[in-house]
Amino acid sequence: MTGHNAPETAPSLPEVLSRLVATLPATHLAAWSNVLRTVAAPDGRTESRLVAAHPGAGLGPHVGLLLSAWRATDPRLPGCALALALEAAGNRYEQDLATHHVEIAVSGPVSDAVSVRLTASVAIQVIRAASTTLLVTSYAAFGIQEIVSEIRAAADRGVSVDLVLETARASGGRLHGDGDGRTAFHDLRFHPDVHLWQWANDERHGPGGRRGSMHAKVIAADRNTALLGSANLTDNAYSDNLEIGAVIRDPSAVASVVDHFVNLMHSADGPLVRLPWQPVSY
Repeated sequence: MTGHNAPETAPSLPEVLSRLVATLPATHLAAWSNVLRTVAAPDGRTESRLVAAHPGAGLGPHVGLLLSAWRATDPRLPGCALALALEAAGNRYEQDLATHHVEIAVSGPVSDAVSVRLTASVAIQVIRAASTTLLVTSYAAFGIQEIVSEIRAAADRGVSVDLVLETARASGGRLHGDGDGRTAFHDLRFHPDVHLWQWANDERHGPGGRRGSMHAKVIAADRNTALLGSANLTDNAYSDNLEIGAVIRDPSAVASVVDHFVNLMHSADGPLVRLPWQPVSY
């Protein structure tokens, strides 16, 4: 049969492993490898242990796909062998990434047209790559506890973190309501290496009385790697929305992005100013 009536062929185990390492964060893959080393068969108990190993939205279908491919290939294949294959595929994937200057990241539905990684996985990878500086900008920021934890870990290892956020209308920004990104990053408010910035209210005036929004979405590690895309720092943007971005591993291009924001922050008349942790009403 051909065309729309042709039945879909279930992906093979190697294909599933390749998809997993290209989709899931390294922390998920490591947790799954640890579980697989201790199991003997693709049964229901194995499925529940994999889901519980690193809880996260939307992991159930990935677990089901892995176990189905395992059963179809050879249910007698020991879990330790599958763990080794998963780790080997992951190492190969990371080596291949190092040779590419641009990588595509998506949220929401994926397609078979190109090999892509999920936005959350890529964002974590970029944050972990930072050794001296980390620039994070977003219009909206809600939830994203895993990202907040990664930023805290970066700051704890001595990385200087600059967060450039839009503020609520009550504080002179363009976000609706009274809440803004300060709530998402509230746990970092006392960290000496985490600095908040905003686009000053009196610097936003444009022609015809229009006012601009701080709408950039950037995560830049040092001056080497940056994730640019449409996704805000929100749980919806990282998991549910249809978003797309690109990771750039070109020091010249990334340095230009970072220098742009540094100039906006630190020049004498720069429009970006320090943002207090507590909202200020205008």
